[in-house]
Amino acid sequence: MMAAPFRQNCIAFGVRFELMADSNDVLAQMMRCAPHSTEACAGRAEDAWRFALLGDGSGTGYRLLAGNEVATEDAALQPVLERFARDLMVHVADHAPDRVFVHAGVVGWQGRALVLPGTSYAGKTTLVSELVRAGATYYSDEYAVLDEEGRVHPYPRALQMRQPGGAEQTPVPAEHLGGTAGAAALPVSHVVFAQHVEGGVWNPVAVSPGMAALEMLRHTIPVRRTPARVMATLAAMMETAVALHSERGEAAEMARALLIAITDGRPGA
Repeated sequence: MMAAPFRQNCIAFGVRFELMADSNDVLAQMMRCAPHSTEACAGRAEDAWRFALLGDGSGTGYRLLAGNEVATEDAALQPVLERFARDLMVHVADHAPDRVFVHAGVVGWQGRALVLPGTSYAGKTTLVSELVRAGATYYSDEYAVLDEEGRVHPYPRALQMRQPGGAEQTPVPAEHLGGTAGAAALPVSHVVFAQHVEGGVWNPVAVSPGMAALEMLRHTIPVRRTPARVMATLAAMMETAVALHSERGEAAEMARALLIAITDGRPGA
């Protein structure tokens, strides 16, 4: 492979990586797709993983290389950038030395965090946006970033909002929802497993700390690489948290009910 003329060494959450592109414009777009808190740095670490977004050689498309392997190709740039963003985020989340990344929405409420685990397209962003509209502090719509003490740190990228039935995402800052983004790490007060069901009713039941931690393993990125560290982190988080499970209907209705129940200190919430 010919050397690309534009390179940038970066670091995010303690993980070093290198970006390469055929043009400075494409490199700038790669930087905009990089994980929140990514910083440019000088010098390349020997173990830094390389992501290269280059012309496919025919002049009619683009190719993404992760290491020396072709990750994807497309005639248009945007789908390749989207694949790059996903692959880089997973790489950083998998290798971060002192953080554990869980697929979850997160908001702050009364000095503690509510964690809402779920996969993509599970409605995390919709529920987080309604919680923010109801007065909660925005922390993340995609990742709960935990330290070894089980506290959750902000990952306040703009919410990635989808139109009903659509796949295209539009970035929406928390301020546009009348909210604010959190700045400090918080202990977790509640882990809420909420499954959207048409016409569903929010009627939470308690989940044991052990079962909650096991369920969260399904949503935790570095569990295969560092299972002992992940389990210790989730156990530390559950020392301060109550876990709940319920189906839910409309996100706005559930968000209001959840915050009222937590404020009132009712059993089961």
